[in-house]
Amino acid sequence: MQRLSAAFASSGGDLPTVYRALIEAPEAWASQPAKFKTPWEWLISATRGIGMRELGDVQVAPMMQQLGQPVWRPGSPAGFDDIAASWAAPDALVRRVEVAQRIAMRVGDRLDPRELAPKLLPGALSGETGQAIARAESPPTGLALLLVSPEFQRR
Repeated sequence: MQRLSAAFASSGGDLPTVYRALIEAPEAWASQPAKFKTPWEWLISATRGIGMRELGDVQVAPMMQQLGQPVWRPGSPAGFDDIAASWAAPDALVRRVEVAQRIAMRVGDRLDPRELAPKLLPGALSGETGQAIARAESPPTGLALLLVSPEFQRR
């Protein structure tokens, strides 16, 4: 951000100069996901990640309420926040853990999270997360750990 501000100030507001600074910035080309998922993004990626095609009797609205992003009820006319501070607070992460455990219990032993993790997080799965999933006491616990892992929280 400082690099872009400096380019803007030194060029007298010349936008092509700012664009070049943006393109030359290493952050623009970083391969690591940097944006923290909103509850909606997290829930959708979790259900898609486990291969859930039909929701059956899963009630999405109560889950979204629990996650802090109630359906059709943003806190302001501007909509829901799109910044990590709104969704990464300790209580919000605890709610994700609770929902991840419920999702994992529904899946049961049908998925092996040790096999699923590299598919969901290609090139992003850390050794620590992989080890925690491998050491889980059961497949549902491993799946819940995968869904709440730091790598899975970002896009």
